[in-house]
Amino acid sequence: MKEIKPKKCAVCGNEFVPFLSTQKVCGTSCAISLGKSNIQKQNAKAWRKEKKIRKEKLKTQSDWLQDLQKVFNEFIRVRDKGKPCVSCGCMVNGNGHASHMFSVGSSPSLRFNEDNVWRSCVECNLHKHGNTAEYSIRLREKIGEERFNSLVVNRNKPLKLSVEEIKQLIVEYRKKIKSLKYA
Repeated sequence: MKEIKPKKCAVCGNEFVPFLSTQKVCGTSCAISLGKSNIQKQNAKAWRKEKKIRKEKLKTQSDWLQDLQKVFNEFIRVRDKGKPCVSCGCMVNGNGHASHMFSVGSSPSLRFNEDNVWRSCVECNLHKHGNTAEYSIRLREKIGEERFNSLVVNRNKPLKLSVEEIKQLIVEYRKKIKSLKYA
């Protein structure tokens, strides 16, 4: 008959000779402790999942728009990585900013328009408030007069996205980011 080798208890660390090959603990008190810790881990995992679902149900349309804005801005930074600032032409250090030619406040319909948003340096976007004079000149060169005029025409239209449309855009832009990062 085969001799059974001693094991270390998963709870207390003492050596013991198991009755079964699958036995992990030395006795009933350690088995109870192990069972409680496993249940606590499962309960914690279930609670985190439930909490995430509850938080998503409480989100307003404004919260979803903020989430979409973060993902969209990340997409712009990834798309334009290694390219110069759209306003001044200098090489952008770090992540840079996703700069809107027509601001979100004045032109909400262009908030998520890829022709309206390009990567710029912090100096132009924050300190020079977008450096719009240079931005408009360089943007016309970059996208062409026709697409620029389309932006101007469409800038005063309202932006009406449902929560489902916003969620769908978040998924689409995450896919685009992933494809650009791993291409």
